Amino acid sequence: MTTEPANTRKIREQLMARRAALLSRYQGALERAEEELAVPAHELVDVASNQWDAQVLSVMSDADALTLENVVGAIRRLDTGTYGICALCDEPIDPARLHALPEAAECVDCIRFAEETPPRWTLSVGAG
Repeated sequence: MTTEPANTRKIREQLMARRAALLSRYQGALERAEEELAVPAHELVDVASNQWDAQVLSVMSDADALTLENVVGAIRRLDTGTYGICALCDEPIDPARLHALPEAAECVDCIRFAEETPPRWTLSVGAG
């Protein structure tokens, strides 16, 4: 059994704490949804389960859902040994960026390029 280096362990702890904080914002909604699932009628369980999923997802803001997705992705990258490597160019991500945003998957250069590059498709309005 191998042990994680101290730095990796610290990063994992930060990411897990961030994940827990995001999820704790919605703990009340999860508890209310679980109470609703406690309905004794057996045929309502499937309907309640679907409602529970929709309710939790509707409560979570888009920004928090995206952040949670990025945090979970960073934890996966730690597990696979690709944490700190840009997902777009395969170059190392600046440690200062990772310190500021531990869930970052792209380097600053790739983010800047994506922001400055117009999409390949454009809608022509008023042409003709």
